[in-house]
Amino acid sequence: MLTAMPTATAQVSTQYRFLVIGYGNEQRGDDAVGPKVAKAVADWQLPSVKPIAVHQLTPALAADIAAAEYVIFVDACGERCAQTVQLDPIVVGSQVPNTVSSSTHSCSPWALLNLTRRIYGRHPQSWLLQVATERYNLGDPLSSTAVDGCDRALRKIEQFLKTYQRPTWQPA
Repeated sequence: MLTAMPTATAQVSTQYRFLVIGYGNEQRGDDAVGPKVAKAVADWQLPSVKPIAVHQLTPALAADIAAAEYVIFVDACGERCAQTVQLDPIVVGSQVPNTVSSSTHSCSPWALLNLTRRIYGRHPQSWLLQVATERYNLGDPLSSTAVDGCDRALRKIEQFLKTYQRPTWQPA
């Protein structure tokens, strides 16, 4: 017999200030920019920053999101954005349907933040950092547009960390 899930909200305390989640398919050319940026942030080895590189956003990330004060989602944006990087705030409950795909177990940043709020009773301030890209063929290397976008994204994240860090932050 199945029992109903408890309705009490799970509690979590903030464990780190910043979470950087880079997502995309590393086998499909420029779609790899999200994970590449997250891995580069990991190389900085900053104690207040937890970088995560994933193929897709899944509900399993909700606990990590709930443990952060700030989250930056990093993704490729292709033709739908300018040939630069865009850092836009994510407003929970807006813009994108709050559904999780049952066939792939993947979701959007908005849906993941809404899920985090429902489970943990909170969600951190969040932004979507979109990197300009142009090709997504299997096995393609990063285009020059994507390489430039990764560099710009890392500078944008560095500036973000400096702006939101309580003590002055110095890059390694």
